[in-house]
Amino acid sequence: MTDLPAWEQQLQQNLAEIRRNSEKIAEAVATVRGRGETRGVTVEVDAAGDITSLQIAPAAMRWHNNQLSTAITDCHRRARADAKAKAERIMQRADPRLQAPLRELFGGNDSPQKPPPRRPMTEAEIQAADDAYFERMNRSGWGK
Repeated sequence: MTDLPAWEQQLQQNLAEIRRNSEKIAEAVATVRGRGETRGVTVEVDAAGDITSLQIAPAAMRWHNNQLSTAITDCHRRARADAKAKAERIMQRADPRLQAPLRELFGGNDSPQKPPPRRPMTEAEIQAADDAYFERMNRSGWGK
């Protein structure tokens, strides 16, 4: 039979080590920043891909709205890729016991799960939805 107190002590030491390692990783990931730049537009994101800084040069403000929105989107995409690469390097150096959960947390999808595309409604479905709406409004009252 195994020495239960020694096993429990070893387990506690392993858990403490994992906790320390995960805290170090959390601190390192919290400092990760990714940058994307193009002609007067700079986007900076954190490890989650959330924008932490957006800088637009005055000259870029004179661009057509499509040009500016495309530049911002492209910079954001590049910044996210940069941050993901930096986070990946941190995960590669992580305790092997933490790598699988970290990959699940950070390495999965780049974006949240998108709902399946909806098919356009037929004329009959539109009419039925319209009728249902007006019937509901007539029963419950329009001003409420």
